[in-house]
Amino acid sequence: MTAPASTHSRILCAILAALPLLAAPAAAQAPDSALNADDGTGAVKVCAPVAMPRWRSMIPAPKTWTFLDCMGFSGEMGASHFQLGCLFANVTPHAQKYAWGPMVAIEKAALAKPQPPMPNCGW
Repeated sequence: MTAPASTHSRILCAILAALPLLAAPAAAQAPDSALNADDGTGAVKVCAPVAMPRWRSMIPAPKTWTFLDCMGFSGEMGASHFQLGCLFANVTPHAQKYAWGPMVAIEKAALAKPQPPMPNCGW
């Protein structure tokens, strides 16, 4: 059973309102994984474990987490895939307030190819 769209909107608004309290905007990282979202966007890293097609979840990730942390966490949750994401609190009008990288299978081959979202918030 799925909830009405208005319920999803209220839940998303509540999550976005709470996220800035849980994580500060990500700081710049090494050049190969540098933050390319403006610090003023209030960006929050998100890790999304996925067990297709049964369920999907998402958590705010500490700014120190790497894609390996998200992949490991997702595996511990029983997921078969994971996705890296960013949520932005402050964007210009009509700009997208979220970004997702591609869905990645939890497997050894994933170690060689982190899949950050664009714009990236520090993954």
